[in-house]
Amino acid sequence: MKKILITGATGNIAGVTLPHLLSSAADVRALIRDESKAEELKALGVEVVIGDLSQPQTLDAAFDGVDKVLLIIPVAPNAVELGHNALAAAQRSGTPHVILVSSNVPEPVNETEVGRQSIITEAELKNAGIPYTIIRPTFFMQNTMMAGQTVAAQGMVYLPCSVGRLGMIDVRDVGAAAAQLLLSDEHEGKTYVLTGPASISISDVASTLSSVLGKEVTYVNVPFEAAKEAMMAMGLPDWMADMYNEMFKNFGQNGADFATADVENITGRQAISYQQFAQDFAGAFSAN
Repeated sequence: MKKILITGATGNIAGVTLPHLLSSAADVRALIRDESKAEELKALGVEVVIGDLSQPQTLDAAFDGVDKVLLIIPVAPNAVELGHNALAAAQRSGTPHVILVSSNVPEPVNETEVGRQSIITEAELKNAGIPYTIIRPTFFMQNTMMAGQTVAAQGMVYLPCSVGRLGMIDVRDVGAAAAQLLLSDEHEGKTYVLTGPASISISDVASTLSSVLGKEVTYVNVPFEAAKEAMMAMGLPDWMADMYNEMFKNFGQNGADFATADVENITGRQAISYQQFAQDFAGAFSAN
């Protein structure tokens, strides 16, 4: 049985990937920074290694002897450095097949910092001399839960996305696709752009929530400054609020106005729609 390493193993993507792997009796190792979270993973049958992508000397034990790696790099100002450290450790360990969770890389005219970081890390992986597969998820449907409180209290979604459309994806589909890539011996050298089944606007999001919640929900396009203030009030650091605003500006210019069939091509089933997502997570938009 092949050994699989997951970095960022306590994050959202890993959280929806692990159940698929464990149900297939996969041999999974998790790299985590916070030792206090180790017991929960160990109880699931996951081997745990404590390490940090920012500290290269802690990585060799995690990468030693693995056949597949799901490389999830935290969203951070130093993401390129973190990716470099992980790929160097992978090279030292041999030739594991690395499945990189990248991000949608927009057109140059609509560049974002996340896109620039992704381009650099993808290029380094392709030149590393090891097997690779790249997945580029678009904006997560779960991110619209940031509007949960205002939808519940006011029936409003406040975002600076203008009238742009985007092929947002349910993170559960990212997990299902990642697990399939880890369990399969196919897909080497491929790059997949993971989206939902349709490109939709934030007005479409509001309309869908209206239908699911049984009340009127309205989208209000707000200035970037106001959006940043709101995000920082929610506890996001300054750099992350700026990163989101770059993405929202890109979305408003239709930098992610597309949908692919890559989730279906990998998993064999259609991607989850925003309608289904809203039904499954209606409680996040409800005062109750």
